[in-house]
Amino acid sequence: MKEEGIKNRNSMKKQLYYPQLDSIRGLSFLGIFLYHSIHPEFGSGLVSSFVKYLYHQLPLAIDVFFLLSSFLLTRIGLVEYEKRRNFSFINYFTRRVLRIWPLYYLLMFLSFIIFPLLAAKAGASMSLPDPLFYVFFVSNFYHVDHVFFLRILWTLSVEEQFYLVLGIALKFFRRYLAWIFGVFLGMSLFFSVFLSGAGSGGYFHTLTYFFDFAAGGIAAILFSGRGPGISWLACLDGWRRVIFYFYLPVHFATFYLIEKMGGNGWSDLVNRYFFIVYISLLIIEQVMNTRRMTVLEKNRFLIFTGKISYGLYCFHGITITGVDLAVKHFQLGISQYFIASITFCINFFFAAISYKYFERPFLRLKDRIRRI
Repeated sequence: MKEEGIKNRNSMKKQLYYPQLDSIRGLSFLGIFLYHSIHPEFGSGLVSSFVKYLYHQLPLAIDVFFLLSSFLLTRIGLVEYEKRRNFSFINYFTRRVLRIWPLYYLLMFLSFIIFPLLAAKAGASMSLPDPLFYVFFVSNFYHVDHVFFLRILWTLSVEEQFYLVLGIALKFFRRYLAWIFGVFLGMSLFFSVFLSGAGSGGYFHTLTYFFDFAAGGIAAILFSGRGPGISWLACLDGWRRVIFYFYLPVHFATFYLIEKMGGNGWSDLVNRYFFIVYISLLIIEQVMNTRRMTVLEKNRFLIFTGKISYGLYCFHGITITGVDLAVKHFQLGISQYFIASITFCINFFFAAISYKYFERPFLRLKDRIRRI
């Protein structure tokens, strides 16, 4: 019976795994890495102006991370209800802990204990934040300037806060999940519109990203229900598929023109919301459409990059900082593009090693306790 249960869980795990979504996650990390590691000087021509605009859209990759997390966790939660007739919040949160906490708290140990000791020995100083904001996953509310490799981890705080909310919703309010996500959409929309109108920024605030999480959750509900509202995504082919995939370049070209004509914060909001809705539809299309573009599920580099993206994200601030310090120390006059390439290779190496030797034992334990 035990072996049969393990086989069933392994079979279900395969059914709930979508390599194409790993590729999307991998592409998202590449976007974030480019934005953090390369700071180009743009010319004044039309092409340079458009490339500059695209460069400043790279942080939208963070929204993709949030969308994917919400879609997959909501999908798994709904399948757990379907197979087990209940949902275990303890099991759900334990699996989240096993995925996130080991590497995260290793980074906290390095950042608050080891690195300061090394900096002191080198006669340098570090601008460290209040560690409690990081220990308790609320660093997105800490706005005092501090070291870059910690600042970028604010997204993990946002995700952990949402994991808690989603787990409670799945446990106690599953029948009203669609309504709850609708409320999240409304709250986030009102919050962002209010701050935009007031001229205030809420970039790091959790409520800003409830729109992303809600969109991902609604996508999971629609996919699970296979309703008529999304059936068209399951049969896209020919010219309709080309039009669907071609939306993204048209989207960015359109909002670039709007910006050139004097767009403001409102156009930035609409740009982000349209982007989130499209990526939600793309996720559904990629897991439903048998005639989908297959490059994402066949590209081994992107799939592996997506698999180790958590480590890539966690380490990339440290590697960018370390390589930058080395270049300055040795006064190396080399191109920032070459530096970024070296940094990426080092970061990829450390993330791959971390995934294989540090994270994987926790992932195996996480798989052993899964209920489906």
